[in-house]
Amino acid sequence: MEKIKALDETVFWWINSHYNTMADWTLWVFSQPWSWLIFLLAIYLLVTVRHDRKSWAWVLLGIALCFLLADQISNNVIKDGVQRLRPCYALENVRMFHTGRGGSYGFVSSHAANAFAVAMFLSLTYGGRKKIQGHSYPWMPYILMLWAVIVGYSRVYLGKHYPGDVVCGALLGLGLGAIVYFVISKIRSRISSKEAN
Repeated sequence: MEKIKALDETVFWWINSHYNTMADWTLWVFSQPWSWLIFLLAIYLLVTVRHDRKSWAWVLLGIALCFLLADQISNNVIKDGVQRLRPCYALENVRMFHTGRGGSYGFVSSHAANAFAVAMFLSLTYGGRKKIQGHSYPWMPYILMLWAVIVGYSRVYLGKHYPGDVVCGALLGLGLGAIVYFVISKIRSRISSKEAN
């Protein structure tokens, strides 16, 4: 366990100490909730509203559930249970760009959990070879996962989390996103079956 903690700290220092002005502002933007809203709203309007209007409420419900579950579990269950201090509390001389220290505990990263949950849900909803009224979105999972990875990386870069916080938050988010997708898919198929009968 000590070796894992030491590696986590070493990787944290490497990321946190490699910075430049462009990365500062770019990664700060990726960490802001308003930038998430713009990104997700663009996907929602371009895909759901434009080509899959009958699913608009289900997609919104899925996104909301992903945020709700990921945020509540990461913050109120895991962080309070594990109580691992953020690096900005545990270490000296951590570089933080344009951001406060936040709550004391950082394991797991709620930002990572939220971003990866939504990314997984939307990837399963629209990714791969699925066709929505003749339109397919094979690029969707790549764009969504890249966004989630940058969000996670930004948390380490800005001094808010260890890499392990982000990796575990991402795993939590991926699992929750998949669960939300399969639950909603089951409910929708049951409703469709009842309507057909």
